[in-house]
Amino acid sequence: DTMPKSRVLCLHGGASNDDITRFQTMGLQLSERFECVYQHAPHSVEHCYPGLARFSDGPWYAWADPNKSLSDQEEQWDESLEYLAKFCMQHGPFDGVYGFSQGAAMITNFSHPKIWKERFQLKHCPWKFAILACGGASQYLTIKRGGTTLAMNEVPSFHI
Repeated sequence: DTMPKSRVLCLHGGASNDDITRFQTMGLQLSERFECVYQHAPHSVEHCYPGLARFSDGPWYAWADPNKSLSDQEEQWDESLEYLAKFCMQHGPFDGVYGFSQGAAMITNFSHPKIWKERFQLKHCPWKFAILACGGASQYLTIKRGGTTLAMNEVPSFHI
């Protein structure tokens, strides 16, 4: 009998999909060490991030579409937080989470207790650690205090 692998939720970047995340997790050997659970973003986008079409035929998704107006992007980001909360309630908890670019920003935002605890009434953050690759998209982070965006706390993170 072998122990079951730890579960890691994997979130792609903007204008991407789970195919691309599978390549990344294979390259990082995450899929060898963990049971990777892939979840694409809720918003369809017409085109992929430049260069990704060589690796996947699509469809393409974003946590917020940067081609939309700022107010539409904020609305999409908020919908994505709801979408992620529902997914975690149905399929979590997870031991860890991996996110690339916009997915890393989603994880950073969701990992703050104001989101998972206060907004979504979860008893615990749905993951115990985070692996954040090419973190960016900080314009989407919604927790601010005194003009400064608050970083996640209580969740150990590794940034690559």
